[in-house]
Amino acid sequence: MSNALTAAGAFAIDGMQGAMNLAKAMASAKMVPQHLQGSPGDCLMVIEQAMRWQMSPFAVAQATAVVRGKMCFEGKLVAAAIQTSGILEGRLRYDFAGDGNERKVICSGHIRGEPKERTVEVTLESAKTTNEWWSKTPDQMLTYHAARVWARRHAPEVMLGVYSPDEFDTSHHEREAIDITPDAHSIPSPPSHRELTEEERHERYVTLYAGRAAACMDTECCNGLWKAWDEKIDQAREMGKPIPSKTVDAVRNIISGRAEVFREAAYTNAPVDEVPA
Repeated sequence: MSNALTAAGAFAIDGMQGAMNLAKAMASAKMVPQHLQGSPGDCLMVIEQAMRWQMSPFAVAQATAVVRGKMCFEGKLVAAAIQTSGILEGRLRYDFAGDGNERKVICSGHIRGEPKERTVEVTLESAKTTNEWWSKTPDQMLTYHAARVWARRHAPEVMLGVYSPDEFDTSHHEREAIDITPDAHSIPSPPSHRELTEEERHERYVTLYAGRAAACMDTECCNGLWKAWDEKIDQAREMGKPIPSKTVDAVRNIISGRAEVFREAAYTNAPVDEVPA
C-alpha cells in the first residue's frame, strides 16, 4: 500500500496517520452530527468509507446515523455512491408503474463492459417503512431503496458493510426484491451444459475474495484468507482445472492489499522507544 491512501473529495489523505489526524479534527468539529463528535474512531470509519467512494469525508458524515449500534448511511448518499463508483455506463434509470401500495419501480443499470442492463423491481408495499417520508415523497424513497437493492444484487463491492436506517425498521417486513434481468446474477452462471470460461472463473474468484477481504477486520482474518486461497489453488490443480496465474495473482493482490491496511495501522500505532540523549 502506498503512503498516500487516496483522495477523498477535496481531501488528499496522506497515509494512515493522515487519516487518523483528519478523524481527530472531524471529531472535534461542532458541525458534524452529534454521534461523531468526540469519537475519532467512528470518524475514521466514515473517512474510510468516503475514501472508498471518493467523496468528501465531511459530506459523507452529514448523511450518517447510528441505528442499533451500526453506522448507517442515508439513501441519497448510497445512490450517489453507486453513480460515482465508476461501474456504470451512464446512470441508473427508474421506471415507475402502478398507484397506491401497488406502486413499483424498475431500477436498471448498465455495468461497463456488459452487453445488457441489469434490472430489479421493488414495490412500495414491500419497501415502505414508518418513516414519514415514505408518505410524503414515496417515489423519491422508492428510488433510493431500489438503488440500494440494485447495488446489493449487482455491485456488492460498492455496498459492503453499508446499511441505511430503514433497513433496521422493525415494522418493515421486506420481501425479496424481484430480479427481472434475464439470466442476471451478481456473476452470471453458464448454462448447465457448458463449463465456465476462464474469464467467468476469474470474475467469480475476484468478486468472491474481494468481498471476503473487505469484511476482514484484522490480520488474522487475512491470514485465514491466504490459507483458504492456497487450498483452493491446490484443489483446482488436483481436479485438473488449474486456476490461471492471472486470477491467482489478482486474488493475492486483493488479500495483500487488505492485510497491508492492518500492518500499516499497527506500525503507526506502535509505541516509540525513548532513548536518553
